[in-house]
Amino acid sequence: MRTLVPRGSTNSAHPSLAPDVRLAPGAIRASVRQAARPGSPTRLSGSGVRWTLTLVGFLLYLLVITSYRLPLGDIAIAIALGGIVLQDTAVRFPAYLGWLTAFLIWAAVAGIQTAFPDLVGPQLVTVLKMSLIVFVAANAIQTRGQARLFMVFFLGCFALFPLRGAMFNFFFYHNDMEGRAIWNYLYSNPNDLGAIALLQLSMAVALLVSEKKGWVRWSALAGVIVIPMLILMTQSRGVFLGLVVFLAIAFAGQRRRFRFVVIVGTRALILAALAPADVWGRLGTMRHATSTSTLDQVDGEDGSARQRYEIWRVAFKIIGDHPIAGVGLGAYKVNHERYALDPEFNPTAQGGRDTHSLYFNVLAETGYPGLVLYLGMVLSVGIAAERTRRQCKGVYDSAARQLLLLEAGLVAFLAAAIFGSLPYLPHFLLHLVLLNALVILYRRDLKVIKGRRPVQQRSDGRLHRGGIRSGVVRTAISRPE
Repeated sequence: MRTLVPRGSTNSAHPSLAPDVRLAPGAIRASVRQAARPGSPTRLSGSGVRWTLTLVGFLLYLLVITSYRLPLGDIAIAIALGGIVLQDTAVRFPAYLGWLTAFLIWAAVAGIQTAFPDLVGPQLVTVLKMSLIVFVAANAIQTRGQARLFMVFFLGCFALFPLRGAMFNFFFYHNDMEGRAIWNYLYSNPNDLGAIALLQLSMAVALLVSEKKGWVRWSALAGVIVIPMLILMTQSRGVFLGLVVFLAIAFAGQRRRFRFVVIVGTRALILAALAPADVWGRLGTMRHATSTSTLDQVDGEDGSARQRYEIWRVAFKIIGDHPIAGVGLGAYKVNHERYALDPEFNPTAQGGRDTHSLYFNVLAETGYPGLVLYLGMVLSVGIAAERTRRQCKGVYDSAARQLLLLEAGLVAFLAAAIFGSLPYLPHFLLHLVLLNALVILYRRDLKVIKGRRPVQQRSDGRLHRGGIRSGVVRTAISRPE
């Protein structure tokens, strides 16, 4: 029963209560706040862009690596690093960057024993630069507005240069690689172009679910239609497998799965009608790639499937001979050329080949310790993202959906990377940075959302969450004595 005291009296045991309310023993004071609606991050992490020198330098770097129009990559990173020195916030050095640094140190130590130090040195410098870029990106993307700007800007650069260039090459200039879409520089390999497009696709879909209206949403919708078209035009069977993995994960995370199937099915029919006929002919040969006895039926006796199998046999031999330290960062091709001359291997594997697999490349060049450190970098981000997604589910649904789609892009890329040597691709490392930045932001948002839940305080001072979901007044509730 609620007990009232005369005006002017105080409650020394509970000074936070109104002066005219006194709680009986066992009473509960309910301080009721407006509950946060799932998927509505109002007044959570800031949505405005906080411009910094680090962010400007980082965006310039993104423009450089996608356009190849400006030779300013090193200058952009120098500007961004200068911004970190001048910034008034704490410098970020996330766990995944620690794994990458440990990998770089191990590669340098393991490279001491290599027979080709002149090859290892430049590659170590390349990985060091990538580590600096990851460090810069981690400090450039700290707010919701900065993360959104990164996705919009990166997708815009990709659309204006590699995507547009590959489309123009294919349809207007008829400049392709045996019917497979390509562009130039980093994007001149159709397998690499397709793998990068997978990451961009997941980013476009993640923007689509978070943007409710406006030009960003319409642009993301266009990307969701055009980027899969580019993936098909590269005719990369490994990337197509990654696309299937992406769709499977996205489907598993849907509550309205029938609607998802209808939307994806409709777009698939449109793409099927627009894609060149030889795309489906090449992808259809994947059914013969389930056994080594049928590899010749994939694309001929000297085709890429049989050649990749022979290249992997060589890689296994190299890995077996150098399981701990590897052959040295950047020294795989020259070792492959020597090993492939052995009569036990098919001549199709001869030459300075790469491993055609991210995992075999890291393993062959840095040994098992190097592979563990590399995968530790990836898993540290993936596990944190999945844990945060589960915490957001049902409480902060827009964040949960966005994390799911970006995770799907990560897993899809890792599946495609079984067939492509892309361990130090900047797009992949920046995808990890984006995922980790969103994990930090959404964990912060979850604290705010949980803080909006109703709080009941017992007369003994202990807090109990739950109960009434809405209200605007502080009230006193008592129990029978």
